[in-house]
Amino acid sequence: MVRTTVLAGIDPKLVSMFGGVLTAAGAPAMAQLARLDVSELGRLFPDVLVCDIDNVDVDPFELLRRIRFVLPDCMIAVYTGVVERTWGVAAHRAGANCLLSKGSTEGNLSSGVRAGMRSGCYTDPRITT
Repeated sequence: MVRTTVLAGIDPKLVSMFGGVLTAAGAPAMAQLARLDVSELGRLFPDVLVCDIDNVDVDPFELLRRIRFVLPDCMIAVYTGVVERTWGVAAHRAGANCLLSKGSTEGNLSSGVRAGMRSGCYTDPRITT
């Protein structure tokens, strides 16, 4: 059972859409962080984290490693516009369980989050091209 879901670094215009996506995926309880803050994530200790690492000021894979260290049991879903296979592999190796494409529909995003929560791993098919 999901206790807490956090959106971090997601465009504020997409928060409402992600509320519906997460509810449909079975992860409705939600907090929102304007930016990815590892210390704050450690205090919130979410079960599910959906984050956008495309425009962070630090190495995105190092940030994922830090988040994974602080949240070892969290299902980390990365919402990205990057579709290169090598990038996706690197994101998974850095700690992401779930890769969601910004080119996906709301239904695809919900299924991806649900698959990630159920199996522990999901990669949007658009990312493996």
